[in-house]
Amino acid sequence: MDPNKIDVSRLESLPEDLLGVIVRKLGATDTTTYHFCLRSCKKLGATAHDERVCTTVNLAPLVKRPLLTVKYFPVLKRCLAHYNPDAHYIKGILRYFLLNQSTVGLHHLDVAADAGKKDAIYLYAILLLCRDMIAEGKTYLNQLKWEENTDIVDACWKSIKTSSQGIRVGRKRCYLVSLEKMKPYNFCHLNDLDTTCAECFYYKKMKKFIYII
Repeated sequence: MDPNKIDVSRLESLPEDLLGVIVRKLGATDTTTYHFCLRSCKKLGATAHDERVCTTVNLAPLVKRPLLTVKYFPVLKRCLAHYNPDAHYIKGILRYFLLNQSTVGLHHLDVAADAGKKDAIYLYAILLLCRDMIAEGKTYLNQLKWEENTDIVDACWKSIKTSSQGIRVGRKRCYLVSLEKMKPYNFCHLNDLDTTCAECFYYKKMKKFIYII
């Protein structure tokens, strides 16, 4: 063997297009292993700039803990540039709640919601409702088909509570005004926020967000 030649692993010897496919599939399923591979192999790390990888990489750990993104800002930035739904959802939460940049935050949540991310659809819908954009909020929330089954909205609510840990969620005056407007005329056990009907569903979801999150 020629001592002047650099030994490369079988993985590194694969064509770049094939490496991109491998990293894209890995990033979409196992974020921890994905980051380990990028750090351990220079050639694999280069694929992190691949549009296919940035668009589909699963950022689930950062979705659960958005405050940790400060450690992964370069990755988040690349993913944002390629419209990764998780990245826009994380950015939306940080901008809207942490930095109090409502317009920018809503934009990122809108992008994530339009890409089909369910947590983003739920949170964006509730924020629209709380900001007196009733028709738009209902339209987004109805995408989760709550009238057929509330399992999806219940799972979204649980996930959003996890993502908001450590982040102060302010109770804005416009939220309270909008909530009062949405108060149902019929007596629907308004303090029982877990039991809903068509008359009180939107009101109770708004109230839960305003007073519990």
